[in-house]
Amino acid sequence: MVPMKVWAKTVTDEKITRSVVYEYEHASDLEQFVRLLQGVCEQMDIPTPVATSVNWRHYVMFNNTRFKERDFVEHIDFDMLELEAVIERKK
Repeated sequence: MVPMKVWAKTVTDEKITRSVVYEYEHASDLEQFVRLLQGVCEQMDIPTPVATSVNWRHYVMFNNTRFKERDFVEHIDFDMLELEAVIERKK
């Protein structure tokens, strides 16, 4: 299976404050999506938000999802975490 990529970024006052491209195998359900999210947050050294089925559906349908302050149990130093699927087109 071809590795997939997600672009994760934290945003404060509409400016990107952290950014990482994270490779993963595949996320075919909410459980795998949560593992993907945990890996992204670990790499970015930020708390992991609570992911819901709504986040999973947005990621599948629109290739992105956002987590706001209310989605985090711990304190965060940014306004939003956004995950966006990197779609690589064949040449």
